[in-house]
Amino acid sequence: MALLPPCSETFKRSLQRATSATRAKGCTHPGPQDLLIALIEDEDASPVMQACGIDLTRLRRDIESEGATDPTTGLGHVLQLAFNEAQLSERTVVTGADMLVELFAEPVGRFLLAQGATRYDALVYLSHGIAKGAIADVEADSGDAPYLELVLLNDSYTPAEFVTFVLENVFGMSRERATAIMFSTHARKRGSCGIFPRAEAAVLREKIQNLAAARQHPLRCVLLPAGDAPDQDRPLPN
Repeated sequence: MALLPPCSETFKRSLQRATSATRAKGCTHPGPQDLLIALIEDEDASPVMQACGIDLTRLRRDIESEGATDPTTGLGHVLQLAFNEAQLSERTVVTGADMLVELFAEPVGRFLLAQGATRYDALVYLSHGIAKGAIADVEADSGDAPYLELVLLNDSYTPAEFVTFVLENVFGMSRERATAIMFSTHARKRGSCGIFPRAEAAVLREKIQNLAAARQHPLRCVLLPAGDAPDQDRPLPN
C-alpha cells in the first residue's frame, strides 16, 4: 500500500474496509470484487451507482454469492489507471467514484453491467449530475427563438483531443479555431460553437451527443436563445 497514488480520505476508508474483509476471509490482498463491495458504502461512489440505477443490495449479494473468482493482482493496476485519469483531468487525488469508473472496464464490471449500468452512465452523472434515464438538459426547445446558440459544457472526463475532433468534424472548423474554443470551454466552463437556425442547431446538437456517447465520453451541449449570450461569446459559424 506504500505505492498508492494520492487518494481521498473517503476512498482510503473504502480501501481499509476492503482490506479488512479480505483478511477476515484468510486472504492477504484485496481484489477488485472486495473493492467493489467496499465502494457500496463509499461516499463518492455509492451515489454514482444509485444514479446509474444499480440496486446496491443486489450488487452485494451477486458478488458475495459468486465468491472470489477474479485475480487479486490487478488492483494496483486499476488504481494507477484511475490516478492517470485524475491527473489528465487536473485532479490531484483518486476518489471512490474514479475507481468505480475504472472498474466498469475490468472483469468485475460484469456485476455493474448486469444491472444495465455503463461507464458512460457514470461519467454523465459525475460530469453533469444527470442520472440515468433523467432529462435534465436546460434547452430553448420550448421557446420560439428562430436562432439558437450551441454551447459546449466543460467536464473533467472528456479528453481535450476529442473536443477538438468534434469541433473540426461536426462544424468544419479549422484546427486553430477548434483548439481555441476547446481551451475557452475548459477555462470558462462553457464554449460557444456559434449561432444557427433552430432546426440546424438541434441537428448539430444531436450529432455531438451521439458521437460522444459512441466514444463513451460525457461531452454535453445545450441550446440557448441567441440573444441570451454576450456578443463576445457568440462567434459566427464558419
